Amino acid sequence: MLIPEAGVHQISERYFFTPSSLARELFYYPTRCGHYFCDHTYSFSHQSEIALQSDHNNHIMLFLVLDGALELNINHINMLATRGQLVLFDCQQPYQYRASDGMEFIWLLFNGLNSRPFYQRILRSRGGKHVFSTTSYPQVLRLLDSLLSSCASGERMSEAACSQLLHRLLCMLLLTETQPQTSENDRITQSIRYMNAHLYESVTVKDIAEAVNWSQSHFSREFKAHTGYSPYEYIVLRRIDKAKHMLTSTRMTVKEIAYHTGYNSEENFIHSFQKNVGISPTLFRKYPI
Repeated sequence: MLIPEAGVHQISERYFFTPSSLARELFYYPTRCGHYFCDHTYSFSHQSEIALQSDHNNHIMLFLVLDGALELNINHINMLATRGQLVLFDCQQPYQYRASDGMEFIWLLFNGLNSRPFYQRILRSRGGKHVFSTTSYPQVLRLLDSLLSSCASGERMSEAACSQLLHRLLCMLLLTETQPQTSENDRITQSIRYMNAHLYESVTVKDIAEAVNWSQSHFSREFKAHTGYSPYEYIVLRRIDKAKHMLTSTRMTVKEIAYHTGYNSEENFIHSFQKNVGISPTLFRKYPI
């Protein structure tokens, strides 16, 4: 495959995607992807000819470093990405990067739906770092490899399938889907069991953390990393789930349901239900959604 970029070996692959109007409106979509083998003469920036001649700089870029090293400057900050690390950045920022000899990486340029807010949340979850390691690296690699393989075979994925792949990939980067230690996984499971057992009591995050022998701050961080919820959010949403069931399957009053699901007043329950469901408990009972 001929790739007219200096420093890119011709065993490399590069593919283009032109999203339909439907994809631009409703889906996540790739615009380019590739698997590059490079030497030290390879470099790229937001002012490169390719970037300036297209909508390249309107998208989000993801790198998966397989070998070698990549020197980057993103938004005027220098950084280095090495084997086993990922790089994520918004191409609307000033950026440039260059490869070492023996550099191998997979890259994906994408956009669509809420890609930029998703990117911003991922970056915040990584402490603002554009270069990071993740336990989801093998899964991310498999997803990107499946996308590249579909292009190489000439039977590339449908736009809907690409959108699903990209959403799963973004979720992997935001949440810890694989557990680094079995003991941590066990503690998260134990904490969920504890919360479910005490769901309608005046349980605090401190109580739950002590039940699994973690500090409150460490427990809160780990729980959100593994589930996507804060412990408090988990409790509230499970209480709302129970309240929905009771509203649609019993004749209990709203006040009775409030106290039965752990709220200390009918007013607090109505406020919480309205905030999380969008309508009042009485209206939900009449028109369950």
